[in-house]
Amino acid sequence: MIRWAVIVLLLLLSLPSRAEEFAIVTLNPNLESLRLSQVKMLYRGRTSSVNGINVRLLDLPNQSPSRVSFYHQLLRKSPSQMSAIWARQSFSGKAIAPAVITSESKHNVFAWLQKNTNGIAYIPTQLLSEEVHVLYLLKE
Repeated sequence: MIRWAVIVLLLLLSLPSRAEEFAIVTLNPNLESLRLSQVKMLYRGRTSSVNGINVRLLDLPNQSPSRVSFYHQLLRKSPSQMSAIWARQSFSGKAIAPAVITSESKHNVFAWLQKNTNGIAYIPTQLLSEEVHVLYLLKE
């Protein structure tokens, strides 16, 4: 009986968990919706503008599980791989690495967006509010 309970438990634990969904957001209503390719280019440092408007990116803290999940879903990269990409882009002068907030909270993200009029951030969709303009929804 215990053997079956262990087998069932292991099977349940091995089921794929539902991936977190993210929204790419801004407070600037002049920024238009993005395509997936544009979001990827922004977060790889290949572009720093959207429709001719220079933007600034915000990143969640390094140890954030949401950050790990976001980059894996969007670019299939780990946080260390992303750090290397941004280091290369920054060193070459091609891009400015995203600003990083100290703690993952809705308040911190929105405070940063209010200070950066052309700021773009990603947040788990459960943190969405009516005050933000959604540029893209990243689903699994």
